[in-house]
Order: sequence, then C-alpha cells, then structure tokens
Amino acid sequence: MLKKLIINNFAIINKLQIDFRDGMTALTGETGAGKSIIIDALGLLVGSRSSIDFIRTGQEQLKVQGLFEVKSGSPLFAILDEYGIAHEDRQIIIKREINRKGRNVCRVNNELVKTNVLRQMGQFLVEIHGQNQQQELLDEENHINILDRFADDKFQKQLAKYQNIYTNYQEKRSRLRTIQKNSQNLAQRIDMLKFQIEEIDSAQIKAGEDDQLEDEKNQLANFEKISSALQESYRGLSENNVGVVDALGNVRDQLEDIMDYDNSYKELYDSVNGAYYQLQDNAATISDQLENLDFDEGRLDNIQKRLITLDSLKKKYGPTLDEVIDFGKKAHQELSEIDIDDNTEDKLTSEIDKLQSELIDLGKDLSKKRHKTATTLEKSINHQLKDLYMPNAKFGVSFVSGDESLADNGIDQIQFDLKTNVGEDYKPLVKVASGGELSRVILAFEAIIAEKMNVETIVFDEIDTGVSGRVAQAIGDKIYKVSQSLQVLCITHLPQVAAMSDLQFEIKKETVKDKTETKVSLLNDHQRIEEISLMLAGTKVTDLTREHAQELLELAQGEQKRLD
Repeated sequence: MLKKLIINNFAIINKLQIDFRDGMTALTGETGAGKSIIIDALGLLVGSRSSIDFIRTGQEQLKVQGLFEVKSGSPLFAILDEYGIAHEDRQIIIKREINRKGRNVCRVNNELVKTNVLRQMGQFLVEIHGQNQQQELLDEENHINILDRFADDKFQKQLAKYQNIYTNYQEKRSRLRTIQKNSQNLAQRIDMLKFQIEEIDSAQIKAGEDDQLEDEKNQLANFEKISSALQESYRGLSENNVGVVDALGNVRDQLEDIMDYDNSYKELYDSVNGAYYQLQDNAATISDQLENLDFDEGRLDNIQKRLITLDSLKKKYGPTLDEVIDFGKKAHQELSEIDIDDNTEDKLTSEIDKLQSELIDLGKDLSKKRHKTATTLEKSINHQLKDLYMPNAKFGVSFVSGDESLADNGIDQIQFDLKTNVGEDYKPLVKVASGGELSRVILAFEAIIAEKMNVETIVFDEIDTGVSGRVAQAIGDKIYKVSQSLQVLCITHLPQVAAMSDLQFEIKKETVKDKTETKVSLLNDHQRIEEISLMLAGTKVTDLTREHAQELLELAQGEQKRLD
C-alpha cells in the first residue's frame, strides 16, 4: 500500500507530504483545489506519461516520491529481481524527477530505471479509476478485454497461446501478401542482389588493400628516381676516400686523441662517434635497399588494373573498401531473408491454412470459456447493482462469434448490454447508461474484482459523479467494502461517501506570496464535521447542518460495523 507521498513543484503544489494508512481514505475539497493533481502525481510514480507542463510556474523541475509497503508474495518482487533492484524488506521507494529540458529521471530504491519499468511495477502497486474507466466502458472494443479480466488463470494461459499463434499467423499472411503483390519486384530485387554479391565476392576484397597497392604502385612508378637517389646517397656516404662516413671517421679519430684533456672534447668525441656509427648503419641499409630494388613492369600493370577494379566498386557501393565489404554482407543478409523458391507461396499458403485451423479450434474453446465467465459475471454484476439501488437493472453480455472473425483475442465480439427498467429490452450499455448509472456499473466491476487484484492500492477519482441521496450512501458502502481488501483512496464530493472513510483529508487552495498553493490537512473528528457540513450545505454552514453532519458520521460508523 501507499504509505507516504511527497510532491514538490507539481502544478499548483509547492511542497506537500501526505502520510496514508490502510483502509478507505477520502480526499475532499472544492473543485480546482488540487485533488486530481495529487492523483496525477501518484500516476507519475507508476509510469504515466510525463510533461514539462506539470512543472510549477517559476520552477525548473518537479519531484515526486512515494513509499510503498508491498504484501508478501507480490509479483512485484520478481520484477525487482529481474532488474537487480534490492528489496531487503517489503518497502519500496520510487522517485521521479522531470526538468524543463525534458530530462526524466526515475529511481527505485535508489537504482536508476526506465519509465517502462515503473509501468511494469505500477500494475501491481496502484490502479486509478476515473473518467478514463468510463471511456473504456463506453468503447465496445474494450468489452472483450474487460470480460477476460474475470477469467481464471487457465484461460489466461490459453489466451496467451492463442495470441502467440495468431502473431505467427499474421506474419505469414503478411509475407504471403507481399510475395503475391510484389513478386515481380522481388524477382528484380533478387537478381540485383545476386549481381551485386557476385561482383563484390568475385573481387575478393581485403580491408586496406587499396592503400597497400597505392604504396606499391608509387614505388614501381618512381623506380628510376628512387634508384638514383639511393645510389647517390650511398656514394655520398661510403664511396672512396670522399665518403661522408670515412670523413667523419677521420674527425672521430682526431677527437679521440684529445678527449682525455678536457670534458668538452670528450663530449664532442661521443657525439661524433655516435653519428659515425649511425651513418654506417644508414649506408648499410641503403646498400640493402639497392640490392633488393627490382622493377617489374608486369606487376605495375597488374596493380593499376586492380586499383581500377577497386575504384569501380567504391564508386558503386561505398567511398571506402570497408563500406564495400559491409554492403556485400548486407546484400547477403537481405537475399537470405527474401530469396524464395518456386514452392514458397504454396508452402506459406499451406502453413497459413494449418495455423488458421488451429486458431479456430482454440478460438472456439476460448469462446466456450468466455460464455461461462460471462454468465458468472452477469450474476455478480446484477447482485452488485441491486446493492447500488438499481434493483430492476439487468446487465448482460452479448456474443457474436464466427470462424471468419479471427482477431488477436479469439473469434468473439463482445458487447455489454443493460436494461434499466422492467419490461424493457436489453440495449447496448454505451447507448442507455447515464453518468450515474455508468459510475455504479464501474463500481460493481471493481467490487467483484477487488479480491482478485494483485494491486496494493486502488484510487477512485470522482467515480461517484452523477449520483446522490441513498445511491450515494450505497456507493459509499461499496467503496468501503472494497477497502477491506485493498487500500482505497477516494476523491469525492459526496458527504455520504466521505463519511464512510477511515481517514479524511481536506484539499484547499491558498495564496502565498502572490502564488496559489495547494494545501492538505488530515482532519480530526471536529474538522470532519465542519468539512462534511460544507459538503452538505455549500457556502453557509448552520448549527443544524453540523448536527446533520455529525449524524451522518455516526450513521457511517454503524454502516462500517455492519459491513466489517
């Protein structure tokens, strides 16, 4: 469950810390005071999309932190282990920071993680229900997904198996369509790839070969110049008595005779002596190069032809030989992926038919199990609707099933129906339900699934919109009943719902130094009477209103005992 929430610089919130407990917590206050902002901040901790627009005016970054206590055996621990996040106790700290440059930093127990990790964790921490859930219920395409949430684990495994096969089925169908539509283009592409591969492979290119050949070509093309320079250099160093080496040897001998008379002479001798031996080595090296120097006109011709071939390949496939080699590798890879033989289309058609048959069989089995789940769900929802003062309402699930309607979740098309009065026919829920009726249907779903959910905390964001009177009390009772299994945070404008809560926080706006700030206060018994009096009366609170508020709280305590 959520134990602590710390918010800094989020919208109109400057700095806020809220300590939560288990059970049912009500967040009350005027519209626009910041109740939903608090829930939005909580949503960031479980991976909802961020925006720099959330950052408080005049600030550079926002920060949200949450401390969660996770129940033993939660699937959340497997996620933490997968990402190497330590969890010595059952407490988890999540931090998220967003700055105006768009930088988004997420940490779990001080370990940096990506946003998708928060989303994976969030499905086991917090579930937020509000206007989005009404939209989900109003979208008939979502009805099958909602129904499947109530199926057992065996169904879920079978559905996963179906979906894996369906993915393979769709991929093969897509490939077949591509082959049928673009067979001529594919054939042309294959011919082109084969030509390119043959041209590159037959050249037997080696990395850096062109640079080596250019060096060798320069040697052969300038043979006479190189030979002449080496001969003259050798003669200058070593020939007859005028060679530089002999002359330097004479200088060395003269200095050797006087080097014992002064250190400076000794230094001169050492320097000349080193130069003498260095020149001797140079003369020997030049002599070796002269002996090895050979001109092969045929080799030069072959090098020039080879360089022409390599230059042609570089112009076609890349400015460097490395890129030509890489081009060839990619061409091989592409050809291996698209190359087809004459039987490919027939093979794919056969494989698709086999997968389709398998999907139909699995789909029919899934459909049977969905019908059973739907029957159980109908009974449960209708029981809940009676508790929510819709005694004549009947909830139903309609099926349209067919072998030709294969989809990623089976062969079924699902529609939720509702009839609200005796004597009426079932009609699509999306067409007949009012706002208040939708709120009660959603709450009925949540009440049924609460005990099966793996989440720690559920948030109802103004789920009681559009109801009043005894229906409001019934919704309060139902939310309290859910809070016996899960921690519940409830934003409400209904005094009957607020009175049923174990804790009540007042959310209000204040002006501090010409800026609007959201403030949160945990209400004591006296303050709860005042707050609920305002919710009952509006702007003017009288003694009679306070009496009604106190009576409402006392009645709520009796309801809690009855429901416990």
